[in-house]
Amino acid sequence: MHQLNSSSLVTKPAIPLPSEMHGKPRANAEWRAYFGPFILSPSERLLERNGVPFRLGGHAFDILVTLVESAGSIVGKKDLMARVWPDMVVEEGSLRFHIVAIRKALGDGDGGNRYIVNTASKGYTFVARVERQELLSQSQLIAPRPGKNLPALATAVVGREVEIDTLVSFMLQGRFVSVVGAGGIGKTTVAIAATQAASRHFDGDVHFVDLSSISGTGLVRATVASAVGLQNRLEDLSALEAHLAERKTLIVLDCCEHVVGEAAELAEVLVRGCPQVHIFATSREPLLAVGEFVYRLQPLAFPPDGEGTTAAAALAYPAVRLLVDRAAASGSGFELKDCDASLASQLCRKLEGIALAIELAAGRIEALGLKAITSHLDASVTLMWHGRRTAVARHQTLGATLDWSFKLLTDDEKRLLHRFSVFPASFSLEAAIEVCCIDFDRSKAIELIASLVSKSLVTVDAGGATLRYGMLDTTKTYCRKKQSEFGEDVRISERFASYFSVWARERSALSKDALDDFRLELPNLRAALEWHFRDGGQMSDAVKFAAALCPMMMRFSQVAECSRWAQAALSQMPPAFVGSECELRLQGALGQSLMFTRGDGSGEAASAFLRSIEIAEQLGAFPSNLHLLNGYAVLLHREGRYTEALAIARKAQSLLAELGDPESRAIVDSLMGVCLHLVGNVSEAMLHWERCFAYTSDVSSDIRERLGFDYHVRALCGLARSLWLTGQYAKAVTVAEETLAKARSHGHAVTNCIALIWGGSVFAYGRDVERLERVADELERVARCHALEPYLNVANILRGQILIMRGHPADGVERIRGAIEVLRKCRYEMVTSVSLTFMAKGLSDMSLHSASLAVCDEAERMIRAGGDFLRMPELLTTRGQCQAAAGQRDEAAESYLAAIELAHSMGVRSDQVRAAVALAQLLIGAGRNEEARCLLRPHVRDAGDETSLDLSLARNLLT
Repeated sequence: MHQLNSSSLVTKPAIPLPSEMHGKPRANAEWRAYFGPFILSPSERLLERNGVPFRLGGHAFDILVTLVESAGSIVGKKDLMARVWPDMVVEEGSLRFHIVAIRKALGDGDGGNRYIVNTASKGYTFVARVERQELLSQSQLIAPRPGKNLPALATAVVGREVEIDTLVSFMLQGRFVSVVGAGGIGKTTVAIAATQAASRHFDGDVHFVDLSSISGTGLVRATVASAVGLQNRLEDLSALEAHLAERKTLIVLDCCEHVVGEAAELAEVLVRGCPQVHIFATSREPLLAVGEFVYRLQPLAFPPDGEGTTAAAALAYPAVRLLVDRAAASGSGFELKDCDASLASQLCRKLEGIALAIELAAGRIEALGLKAITSHLDASVTLMWHGRRTAVARHQTLGATLDWSFKLLTDDEKRLLHRFSVFPASFSLEAAIEVCCIDFDRSKAIELIASLVSKSLVTVDAGGATLRYGMLDTTKTYCRKKQSEFGEDVRISERFASYFSVWARERSALSKDALDDFRLELPNLRAALEWHFRDGGQMSDAVKFAAALCPMMMRFSQVAECSRWAQAALSQMPPAFVGSECELRLQGALGQSLMFTRGDGSGEAASAFLRSIEIAEQLGAFPSNLHLLNGYAVLLHREGRYTEALAIARKAQSLLAELGDPESRAIVDSLMGVCLHLVGNVSEAMLHWERCFAYTSDVSSDIRERLGFDYHVRALCGLARSLWLTGQYAKAVTVAEETLAKARSHGHAVTNCIALIWGGSVFAYGRDVERLERVADELERVARCHALEPYLNVANILRGQILIMRGHPADGVERIRGAIEVLRKCRYEMVTSVSLTFMAKGLSDMSLHSASLAVCDEAERMIRAGGDFLRMPELLTTRGQCQAAAGQRDEAAESYLAAIELAHSMGVRSDQVRAAVALAQLLIGAGRNEEARCLLRPHVRDAGDETSLDLSLARNLLT
């Protein structure tokens, strides 16, 4: 048995031309003849001897029918050949060959029996006594549950073009194809469409047999026999085989799952004994027959989360096209517009691409509207939706579809399927066995799971290192209700929660393999943790579970949820856990998560960090203490306390005597670099970052969740900034772009935001508005997606800066002012001084000189209080520009000179050039051109081939 999924790519075989597949002429008379021990039935193409079907070649059979039909009369050779080989030139030798074969088959001459005689030069005569019985025409025959040639499709097929083409190719090439998939996925529709496309290759000898109404044993053979025109011995497989032996026929066996054994037996016999018969079956499980090629039909593709936000983008997915097509066909006049595209995409995601569910939903759009259906949708509602009254019973609701499948299961399969509904997401084989296979041994459990997969009730994902199993939401909801009816829901939920609690604690070491496992199991872990806190599990187990899980939630950017569970565990923590490793992990996770979600307006984050550091010191947990000190330093930076952050970094540095491993050194050097950089020690900071890169060429993902971000990426951001500040502009831009791409590829939200803010500042330094706007867009998207409120407001500040750069100072100032107010409430001050500097520039552009200078004074006070002296040269230059605009030329010159001197002491060339250009422009305005040139020449000379906006201005002023 071969298998293929509908998502696989297929190379289509060459399809024979109709002329190459032309069948043999068939007798169409409705009679039956009896002679000697033989019965001849032309319409059934059946010859029986003593009641046993007898195989006779196709041309030989046609010759015999012609002779028997004219028994007692001479049939000329030319007439015989014209009847048997119409429109063909055939040698007379061929006729003689087949006459010999017929005589041999009939035993002509044995025991004195004579059947066919040759009259020289005239022809042949059938001379045996023949009793002929006239039959009713085929249209008058009454057969049990007759099949039909091919049903028409009630509606157009949408989104299955590739699958249909592929199935036609396999049908013509492979002879026996089964389309397998879950109920309601569209197997019958695809089968009909594929059969219609292939029917011309069978000269219309196509028979569609709906087996859904067959309930008793033995009826499959009779139903198929009746469908293909057999009138006698309907339950005899050998008779059916003989009847189809020479026919080029396509038989479609629709809905085989409840008669899968009989269908498999029939298909095997026909494929083996009838070389031109093709079988096309649909079933919720494979027939497991010899020669079967299994094609697993997948759900219709639907837009992933975040995509399909415009009508054109949404309609690129088959699921959405089906929804729109069926909604329009209902008479509602529905058209998909851009404003509705996200709702349609969301609805198709919720319905998981199941064709029947989408069609049922489309039928309700006219009455309820797309928004109401999407917002109030859950799987229990979709089970009750009704479709067309003329649809077969099993397709009128999704509930009926699942009822049909459920009735076909054994009691053990039903019980296990119920229990699987406890998993909210995909699950491993080990979890399935430990949680759900209470009363089965391992070997039987594996067999039952395999059977449920085969029956398309449990899905399997083989994309990773290990198999993952799952259920569609509608199936899961149906089974959950059944499990409750059976009274097993409480017991299975307890086993589920207990299993994942132990699982999480055993893997709390956070190795790389553990990270990969956690990523897959996170939805199950979350549900198990919910049960522990909601349904009365042992609180000690709940706290241990939360302590193991919260750091992992940080790793996967579930920061808001991390803070919720850490607070819940700490508020209910038994006294015995105070000062333990569990409290250490919970307090550290709480500090990090609060810091990144809503800042530290209440001081809770700082308290959590300080408490966790205290515990780490008491326990002698040096690695944990290092990570916590690193996190606390980040919090201090966010609160604008740069000098204090440097002190904490030095404390972390002191731990290296106890640790000494390369990764710990790299973390400390990354932290020291940031702290020194922000207080203005640019050269010393670069030395630490260079050591950080020397320790490790890449970040260790094993510890990212402990820090809350990627320390290696943070160091790269610092390097990019330092390169710009020291006048290496081209290299700075390259490193910044590479760092943003690297942070993006890690898929860690906090790391991505840090890189965008800190590494993206290179584009702000260069006043590259287009690049800076892309940074703001991405920062807003990531922050909004992961509920990182402070970063969302930083994106607003960037947009304000862009507005000021583009000559819209009023809008820019208001955008920055509003964002600063929000950030101050959560004590996020890390960008306040630079934001105030931009505000001052905007106010000056609006000729609000007093206000602009007041904002400069406020920014200077913040810098001196917090210690972020790196930003002082830029502030001094901006103050000089504000003073010059206000007519305070001498004061402006003093500010520019102070900026040049301070930037020189820090080794910051970019700020020296900017201040020098501003001062030169002031001097030229006063007619002191030569002084301006003398001021600029050293900066231009030292820059060499480097270029920036300020250097371009300087070079222009020198010409």
